[in-house]
Amino acid sequence: MKLLLDIGNSSVKWVCSTRPRWGEQGRFVHRDADFSAQAAQAWSGLDRPDAIVVSNVAGTDIASRLQVWTQEHWQQSPQFLVSSRAAAGVRNGYAEPQTLGIDRWAALVAAYAASRSAVCVADCGTAITLDLVDADGTHRGGLILAGIDLMQAALSGAASNLLVPCASGAVQLLATRTGDAIASGSVYAAAAAIEHIATRMAAQSTQVPRLLLTGGDAARVIPLLGVVCDHEPDLVLQGLDLLSGDS
Repeated sequence: MKLLLDIGNSSVKWVCSTRPRWGEQGRFVHRDADFSAQAAQAWSGLDRPDAIVVSNVAGTDIASRLQVWTQEHWQQSPQFLVSSRAAAGVRNGYAEPQTLGIDRWAALVAAYAASRSAVCVADCGTAITLDLVDADGTHRGGLILAGIDLMQAALSGAASNLLVPCASGAVQLLATRTGDAIASGSVYAAAAAIEHIATRMAAQSTQVPRLLLTGGDAARVIPLLGVVCDHEPDLVLQGLDLLSGDS
């Protein structure tokens, strides 16, 4: 059994894989939290994995805390993957392949493997990333922009008289309170950006790409999109499963 971990800037998503089957899976928040306690609650009941395969974009501190926990509990070191020049039919478009975020790379590999056709992947997390892969597996590149919560925090922090928005509220086109206007505006901005960029990327592709959304905020954005898309919440984990092979 492999334990696959997708460590983002705020949370950890995980799944136990005995490919092609998946078993237990879950998610916990690591930002401003006791990592050891969160990990123990999530994983103490699991059998010792044969391998721990990780996509980590949250930095060295969280990597060190994971290393300590897995050594103490399983006498096992995590395998932190990095992006490669090519994998599973996809050719990395970056001149320095390892500088492409491993979460982006894993998501692209999974998306392309599912259809072997052109794909545009939008990952809606702390940052929003969009990447295009052509029908022949060539990664053409992509963009990074601020995610929904970052947009809200930037606007609220820049103006002292603005209210901190409540992200759990319903998205409103015609908001009548400042906090709601900030919260809703950021979701609409994310949706508009994704729709516009995906449309422009499609025009640059050799084949009309399938648009896939993943990431923690994808569900907030999808209802506002005016283009056809598919929601794949576990795309990074799927990519880790492919990239890790039989390890």
